[in-house]
Amino acid sequence: MGLASATPARAEDPPASSWTEAQDEFWGHLQDVPFGPLTLDVRGQLRLRYEYDDGFTVKGYEPDGHDQVLLERVRLDLSLRAGEDLRVVLQFQDAHAFLTRFEDGDFAGSSPLEDAFDVRQFYIDLPAGEGRLVGLRLGRQQISYGDQRVFGPGSWGNTGRYAWDAAMVRLDTEWLDADLWVGRYLRYQSDVWPDRAVDDFFTFVGYAQIRNLPLRLDTFYVFKYAGGRGTAGESGAGNLLSHTVGVQAEGQFLDLLDAGVTAVVQAGTHGRDALRAFGANGKLGVTFPVPWAPRLGAQYTWGSGDADPHDGVHGTFDGVFGGRDIFFYGYTNLFFWANLHDAEVDLSFQPWHGLALHVEYHHFRLDQATDAWYTTGLKAYRRDPAGRSGTNLGDELDARVVCTLWNHLELMAGYGRYFPGTFVERTGAAAPANWYFAQAAYSW
Repeated sequence: MGLASATPARAEDPPASSWTEAQDEFWGHLQDVPFGPLTLDVRGQLRLRYEYDDGFTVKGYEPDGHDQVLLERVRLDLSLRAGEDLRVVLQFQDAHAFLTRFEDGDFAGSSPLEDAFDVRQFYIDLPAGEGRLVGLRLGRQQISYGDQRVFGPGSWGNTGRYAWDAAMVRLDTEWLDADLWVGRYLRYQSDVWPDRAVDDFFTFVGYAQIRNLPLRLDTFYVFKYAGGRGTAGESGAGNLLSHTVGVQAEGQFLDLLDAGVTAVVQAGTHGRDALRAFGANGKLGVTFPVPWAPRLGAQYTWGSGDADPHDGVHGTFDGVFGGRDIFFYGYTNLFFWANLHDAEVDLSFQPWHGLALHVEYHHFRLDQATDAWYTTGLKAYRRDPAGRSGTNLGDELDARVVCTLWNHLELMAGYGRYFPGTFVERTGAAAPANWYFAQAAYSW
């Protein structure tokens, strides 16, 4: 297998029961089905989620606002294999939103809520491995790496944040597992079929994992080019041309400790400005060998900001193509890996097999007081160019419970509360924000 993942990893299956075995037998008839000289697999997921937003909405922080939404998403995956040498994958997606006050027209370019029946993935895969040094994957595909902080599909969102029209070469050696690819990411629009990739945009990625080490060690390079002179800089508008180089390492030690580090630097041009930015994350956790397997973790995330809005140097880190699936910066999604310091403490435990509880605390600060508070997608929400409002963005407390029933059904519910800091209070209206959600996902 190469590094890129087309399907999210599944949690460990709970013990079998008669209902579980019946479900497995039923769906098993749709997997590894002979189809002449080929083999057909049919998989998919039906997901329903209800959310209530108080003090914010999907569009950002809104102290006097609220919204609710019932999200429906169906994904159907068809995989046709010719032995181990060729695979064709087709994934349909149908995503809708009900109860919300927002419509597709409220989102410029791409909707995070709705994408009526469309093709999310359609690619040909000639895998490396099994004696083949080089593989190829060509077409519309989902790509993710590592812990998804730098590259992630963003599948928590109803439409999914990143799928790509891409061409990928895959190298598989004893010491190196590497992907080299070029592509453009999709925009999700219900009135366009099939969805189109972004215009005037080009990405080249080289991502490699060093093998035969006592830990996972990944290195990567990303080239981004956005034409059309639509990138606004301090010195004027122009094109975006950025080079991103980074490393990510993760490992487990003594069957108790887990640790990881990510470091990323960026250079190039941003409009008519020079680009110099960086991002970093360090994390450490310990799982205690006692009943309920409690894990206590801590991590720190740093995304650089722009120190001087008039020096012709763009210092805001852009987050590369990070996913939002693992609640990196709080459940409310009011923060992003740009001009940010995020100090986080996590606690999780498993009262019994198939049930997990998670609690997180975040303290957020701006990296540079003169730069903006950025929400997801690098949207600048508030800014004090003079820097007199300080850097304290506030705190967030989050909790969720995850229950896995049988091998196919996962139930989840959670709550997040954001407490605004002095920067927010000094730059406009401020009030706590609350997020409630309940989700059911049935996979086959």
